[in-house]
Amino acid sequence: MPAFASSRSVRDPIDPTTLLTAIPALLGFIPERSIIVVAFAPDRGISATMRHDLALDDAGEPTSELSTVLAGLGAITHSYGADEVVAIIADNRYPADSPRYRRVLAIADRHFDAIGGVAAGFALSAFDAGAAWSVIWCPDGQAWSVDVLDDREGVLDDPQTCPTAIAEAVKSGRRILPRRSEMRAMLEPVAGECSAGRPCPDCTRGVVPLGRAMSDAQLLDLTIGSVADGGGPLDCAEVAVLEQAVRRPQVRDAALALAVTDLREDAESVWRELTRRLAGPGRAGAATLLAHLHYIGGEGAYAGVALDVALEADPDANLARLLDTALRAGVRPTMLWEMIDGSYGTARELGVQMPEITRRAAG
Repeated sequence: MPAFASSRSVRDPIDPTTLLTAIPALLGFIPERSIIVVAFAPDRGISATMRHDLALDDAGEPTSELSTVLAGLGAITHSYGADEVVAIIADNRYPADSPRYRRVLAIADRHFDAIGGVAAGFALSAFDAGAAWSVIWCPDGQAWSVDVLDDREGVLDDPQTCPTAIAEAVKSGRRILPRRSEMRAMLEPVAGECSAGRPCPDCTRGVVPLGRAMSDAQLLDLTIGSVADGGGPLDCAEVAVLEQAVRRPQVRDAALALAVTDLREDAESVWRELTRRLAGPGRAGAATLLAHLHYIGGEGAYAGVALDVALEADPDANLARLLDTALRAGVRPTMLWEMIDGSYGTARELGVQMPEITRRAAG
């Protein structure tokens, strides 16, 4: 799924080691057995970084599924108006110069034909400090975006401490995760929690029944208050009230706006905690709010994991399905701002004052 990196202007072609070392920071995790496509805008800024599993069959040949994926990535990049793409294969199953990898890039080159094919392709076994990389594809002998004339091979710097990783950590407060599965682990259910869907027999703090009469306006006010309190931890009564909130379409839709306010970090904490403590539609509603928050912030990998969780918890979760379709189609985060306008409109209809927008659109 795409990671929507902010455009970064450079006057000269980027050094391959600098680009490759920055890939984990751009994605938010260290990719393994993957093909990564980096799209460059006309100003030589990186407009998107997209990753998918490197699907090879038992003989090491690219599968039909991989070809379909590459066709989709080609369409996405073309829709972005990219001027050039670079592909990176990170895989430890075969030597970097294996013809299997060149065949993968030849397929990619055809699917990216609308923007001139793949300008340069790199192979490395892993995104580790000191890992060797080499150029394995460059039909024209040079690329406009990356300097492959002087550097045809090299070794990575430390992805955890490169300038891009430090900048991303300062901006988002996130470290680079060793693997995508760790994103999923952050949303795994916790045992013995108190909610309507997962009652805790030892709870003595009193749970608000899911059917208790409470207006949408009251629930939205309480949701904003819980987030503004600092993002948790939540007691059982709060979890029960917030379960109602994330299951009410108007309340949930209004709460989407918290992703672009000064309460963003606290909202992320609350949505994540609710995702872990609720089940069924409640878990799906919280995970959808979390996915939207990541998506509009340009964190495509985190958004994709949250959407997987939401749709597993409730396959009929319409908003999650809509966001998942948009993310897979490469719809840019800026397009989600129409939903934010709707969120503020819904809050006004309910008579609730939402915090002001303070976050700039990503991607």
